[in-house]
Amino acid sequence: MSVEVQPLTGPSGMGDRPKITKDVWFLLFVVGTAFMASRYDFQLSTLALPQFQQAFGYDDQTSVLIGTIAKVGAIPAVMLTLMADRIGRKPLFLLAILGFSASALLTAMAQNPLMLASGLFFTRLFTMVDELLAVVLLAEAAPPQARAWMLGLLSLLGASGDGIALAAYGTFADQPDAWRWMYAAGAVPAILSIIWRLALPESAAFVAAKQANQADQFALIRDNRRPVILIGIAYFLFWLPISPALSYNSQYLQSVAKWEPSQVALVSFAAGMVGLVGTFLGGRLADRFGRKPVALVATLICVFGLSGVYLNSQFGFVGAALSVGYMAWFAASVALRATMTELIPTKARATVAGTSEIGASSGAILGGSLVAFLIPVLGGLGHALLAMMPLVVLALVAIAFLPETKGRVLGEGEEVGDTKA
Repeated sequence: MSVEVQPLTGPSGMGDRPKITKDVWFLLFVVGTAFMASRYDFQLSTLALPQFQQAFGYDDQTSVLIGTIAKVGAIPAVMLTLMADRIGRKPLFLLAILGFSASALLTAMAQNPLMLASGLFFTRLFTMVDELLAVVLLAEAAPPQARAWMLGLLSLLGASGDGIALAAYGTFADQPDAWRWMYAAGAVPAILSIIWRLALPESAAFVAAKQANQADQFALIRDNRRPVILIGIAYFLFWLPISPALSYNSQYLQSVAKWEPSQVALVSFAAGMVGLVGTFLGGRLADRFGRKPVALVATLICVFGLSGVYLNSQFGFVGAALSVGYMAWFAASVALRATMTELIPTKARATVAGTSEIGASSGAILGGSLVAFLIPVLGGLGHALLAMMPLVVLALVAIAFLPETKGRVLGEGEEVGDTKA
């Protein structure tokens, strides 16, 4: 897949802008449809926590623990992603689609908490593989001057899956066992999207890298240990306070603030629509001013916004706070994803990106575990979530140590250490 880059001077004074070919737009559509389906499944896994709790009769602490167990699925996902630098991005991408389709059906048929946790575990495993490879495929095809913006568009397509899940949840969640067929429906678009994958070519950057040199995955990790450690620590500390705040707002608003599912869905949908501005804004600002400053500012704003959800349960206040939190979260995610892909040479990109995601998943797992521990100590879910927020200071320090990667060309012969911090 080729990218034709032609200088175009825009009226906005942004400087030269690349022409993005039809092949790249098609790739965005192809990987975006799978991203949409995976986000639908993942969004339901957080929205429906109160319905899972009602169906199987456990308490808030157990609910948080089950949600945390589901996040552990991201760790074995890394082992699968390591294979993408040997056998290619496309075969694993197809496997991930089949995997989260089957996992969605397993969750829908759960008869006890153990079966439920297993279904959620495998859903997270395969959606993580899908999301990692979607980012790698698009980053390797997009021109460097528009890479963060294209990744922002990918996030937008994924967010549409969140929106579909919110709409379905808000309309039907009050009905008995509605979560079962809503989860089963998550397998349908994933299976249909296989048709598009048949037209998906292998990454041209991967093909060129494989022809040039084929290295062992663990050797690739050793050779690129500095970016692995840097991005892994940054992701770990980023997700430590933010993952629980994002994952358990539905649980908090329904079980503590006594909201109806339709209210949760409405405010989440409205805030998500406002928050999507962050994908465009974050991508554009990261392409113009750099990945690191955007990630720093957006991370800090994100924590302030999400904290508001647990400080005041009035509908309008929660909507405004969640909107700010989502917008900043989208912007920070785009900037960090761009940094992750640009820190790593092509031949090792999937391997190192997958390995560094261990940091993100570990942060989410530890964050959820700490919240479960703090619930009885501090007297409630909201207090436990707020107690995690000051840890964002550590995330800001870690992001500040990342190299700035704006404008890097992704091709063979690139050097990991050629970018100044």
